[in-house]
Amino acid sequence: MTADGWFARLWRSWTARRARREHERECLVFAEHLRYVWRDACEGVGACRMVDTATGMTVRTPKIGRIVLGPPTSFLVELIPGQEPQDITRVGDRLAHSMCFERLRVVPYAGRWVRIELLAADPLDEQFGLDRISVRTCRERVLLGVDEHGQELHHAFAGAAHVALQGQNGSGKSQFAYGLLSQLAGADDVRIAGSDITGLLLGRPFDGTVHRPWQMAGTADIEGHALLLERLVALMDERLAALPERVDKLEPSPSMPLFVVVLEEFPGLLRAAGALSKPARGERAVIDRIKSANLRLLSEGRKVAFRVVTLAQRAEAEALGGGFARDQYALRLSFRVPGDSLEMLHGPTARELGERHGTAEPGIAVVSAPGHELARARVPYLGEYAEYCDRIATTARKEP
Repeated sequence: MTADGWFARLWRSWTARRARREHERECLVFAEHLRYVWRDACEGVGACRMVDTATGMTVRTPKIGRIVLGPPTSFLVELIPGQEPQDITRVGDRLAHSMCFERLRVVPYAGRWVRIELLAADPLDEQFGLDRISVRTCRERVLLGVDEHGQELHHAFAGAAHVALQGQNGSGKSQFAYGLLSQLAGADDVRIAGSDITGLLLGRPFDGTVHRPWQMAGTADIEGHALLLERLVALMDERLAALPERVDKLEPSPSMPLFVVVLEEFPGLLRAAGALSKPARGERAVIDRIKSANLRLLSEGRKVAFRVVTLAQRAEAEALGGGFARDQYALRLSFRVPGDSLEMLHGPTARELGERHGTAEPGIAVVSAPGHELARARVPYLGEYAEYCDRIATTARKEP
């Protein structure tokens, strides 16, 4: 090796060692700064506790352990005794903003330890398309979306859960419904029924399919919506009466299909029914007939394979047919809505998400379901309305 070659090699080695030392010093400085900022942020949002020690009262915060530079930057945290990962998740947005990050993700690690991931962008920002999937039976799970951890959320309609969807205009509520029904339309043991005053979700897209006879669309005949719901209730009563002894649940089959009763813009239907002329003496008002049929399907339909999916801009008790009716929905999704509407449907645990979710991008929803923690999720994007019509036309079972 020449002297010049030896010197160049020595120079590169020295430069690399110097860069490593500089990087290590920067990491130590960043780690010390992160610990300080973390403690300050925890005190600011109340994720700490006052404890009595030998030297007097002191503030105890979740303790940072190992730090890993990102992206994403992450670190292990030992929670205070009695503290749960959900306690950090509830104040995650405020913690992240205090530390100059967009989002904060909490991942259970071991025992009292959790891993905190600091994210420069919302993990739900990226849109994803819905593959050409269609379940063959109601026992197969349909895709609801993907949560902040990248985990897919699924739901099998054979499970006992009515579904409530709320969201402002343009928030992604209808897009989600398009994807949901396009996955279900081809199942042998499913009938997509219901009422749609817009005529877009149900009605014309289902012309020529086995589902269309069980649907009412448009506003030309509001009483027709009441008649359809009463027809579904009559079928439900027949099934209840035909249940064998010692059996309290009907198993769906192609000959005895599960009915997914979709109520698109149900509050609008109630308003239209309430605006009708007063009925003659001895007759029931159309709005009362609709509310009664809806309540019966919600309260009694579970045992004989009826599932109700209700869409509304705001899930007020009156908008869903009363407080008892709203309580029957086990699977709940809220797209962009004000904070009070979010808490109305998901309970007080959704309070921390309220302000941020009021400006959420289309397609981002808050999801709550039995056995699952409240979660934010990105729902799949089917495409333009024409794509929905095409998928129903190609996948839905046709009339014999």
